[in-house]
Amino acid sequence: MSLYIVPKHILRVKYLLSALCIPRRHRYKNKWAVNLKKEPNCQLALNNFDAFYRPYYGAEWPSVRISLLSMPKYCAVLNKYGHEEKIESQLGDLTLLNFTEYARYFQQKKIKNNQNGATLELKSESKEVPVVSKNKKLSFNPQMTKVYPDETHLKETAYKADIEVLEPYKEELYKDNLNVFVPTEQVYSEKEQIIKEEMSINAFQPRDIGINIIQPKSVNISRFVDAFVFPKGDISQFPQPRPRYGIHGYYLMDAASVMPVLALDVQPRDNVLDLCAAPGGKTFTILQSLDLESGGSLICNDLSQSRLNRLKNVLSSHFPPDISEQVVITKKNGIEALTPVFDKVLVDVPCNADRHVVTEDDNNLFKISRTHERLSLMEIQKELLLSAIKSCVRGGTIVYSTCTLSPAQNDGVIQAALEELWETSEIEVAVEDLTSLADLFQDVFKFHKQSKYGKVILPNLLNNFGPSYFAKLKRIK
Repeated sequence: MSLYIVPKHILRVKYLLSALCIPRRHRYKNKWAVNLKKEPNCQLALNNFDAFYRPYYGAEWPSVRISLLSMPKYCAVLNKYGHEEKIESQLGDLTLLNFTEYARYFQQKKIKNNQNGATLELKSESKEVPVVSKNKKLSFNPQMTKVYPDETHLKETAYKADIEVLEPYKEELYKDNLNVFVPTEQVYSEKEQIIKEEMSINAFQPRDIGINIIQPKSVNISRFVDAFVFPKGDISQFPQPRPRYGIHGYYLMDAASVMPVLALDVQPRDNVLDLCAAPGGKTFTILQSLDLESGGSLICNDLSQSRLNRLKNVLSSHFPPDISEQVVITKKNGIEALTPVFDKVLVDVPCNADRHVVTEDDNNLFKISRTHERLSLMEIQKELLLSAIKSCVRGGTIVYSTCTLSPAQNDGVIQAALEELWETSEIEVAVEDLTSLADLFQDVFKFHKQSKYGKVILPNLLNNFGPSYFAKLKRIK
């Protein structure tokens, strides 16, 4: 019996045929919903801003847009509890401007040159700028603000958004009650309903509802807050602070975030509530003016434990134990009003966080699954502001702030909160005009001129700070 040997090329053909006939487990059919690349969350946020910010900010929007997408600038807020020699070793060779000292200088000069008598006056004399460099580069120099490069050539290269401007919102088109039967042609899909709601909440229109806007008797720039920035057009980065004896000499933060604290005008013996305190930059700045050893007090509240952990880390790394341990930290829902015992209340509410959502996909508020959370933001913001007002003593000050350009989350929340207050309570609140304060910082920040109740700091390529919004309220009764 002879043995028949199958040629190798036939075996190879049989193997290939079997491979074609037998399905493999790793083979699958492409499914559109699963496998096609989704639009990034950052792009969803940018599309939203193009639709709702561009009609409001008009010609300023292209420059703001490209600034949001560019590297931000920071400032170094000096820590009065830090060690001067350590600060000098880290910042002494840098060319910096103390923009808070500049504001104090500018105000004193304005008062001195007022021929008809001063209408504004400082509550306390400006202290000398701390000399942290032997070559005095960190000393205040008012001439630095006169040599900044022109902004025109940068504006010419700004991105020009090419997107259709939405039609003005018409309230009569969106009065449908979804609980009432309507003809088939008026039933909307979930996506269409979300778009309707998005248009509704972003279509803020300032109304004359009798809000009392008062002029300040004086403008005070705390002499204890010293914040340094690089000159306009200089995109240098600060070195990360290195501690000495466990204490950092300065804190790096967006310079626009300093403005709400300056507007709060914290005095050494004030009782202060930081209602949404974490992660801690504004708390750090408050503690530069507050004297906890002489009768001042500070309560920091936040609902998120992870954010509170960051706040505790800021306190422990920037202040000695006898200071940090006097700060009371609470984890409560901020919409639950406390007893009205606070002289000053800062409510830095959760918001769109514009710069974050256009540059970071992770934990992005414009993620599809977080749509309803985002659409409920303004109601939460209003409740937080109402809580802050009710926690403040008569004659006290409340500062409301965000890091968004959204008119609805800024002026819109002020308007909604005060309207509800007057309809449901006997509390009386006035809005303080911040024009005099903003004028002192016009060489550092670019302010939007159309805000009704507060001030908006617009990002720009020369000084890429913000966005930031802050409004100052006075409780009358």
